[in-house]
Amino acid sequence: MDGGIAAVAIGGAGLLAGSLTRTFGRDGRSAPKQSAAPVSDVPAAAPTVSAASVPVGGSAQVKDPATGDAVYIVQPAAGQYCGLSSVCTHSGCAVDAPKNGRLYCPCHGSRFDAASGAVVNGPAVKPLPKYTVTKDGDKLTLGPQQA
Repeated sequence: MDGGIAAVAIGGAGLLAGSLTRTFGRDGRSAPKQSAAPVSDVPAAAPTVSAASVPVGGSAQVKDPATGDAVYIVQPAAGQYCGLSSVCTHSGCAVDAPKNGRLYCPCHGSRFDAASGAVVNGPAVKPLPKYTVTKDGDKLTLGPQQA
């Protein structure tokens, strides 16, 4: 009998957490209401920025078209570009933009390497997800998240 009560309590907590995430979203704004309209099969355009806006050691912020989460396009060394998720792998907080070769999570103090997304110090134990970035002329285009 106690197992049934625990299962109901855990299920209710999961529904509440999902509802709160849906209501408030990651960026603090209220999430949009879902509509009954059919979803388009046309993929969202990949975000682009000018290469000049991403100096060596710097970054530009774009949104992942699949999730809406912020992604930092970084250039850790001349001519080398990658994208790093702004979502901390510890508890889902938004990490600050890269500074001095590091990304810092203000929630619990995790630090990540701005060149690779690797954990420099915890409590996070998993690196930030990486994205491919392609350069075409003076345009940088965010590609898919790497596996």
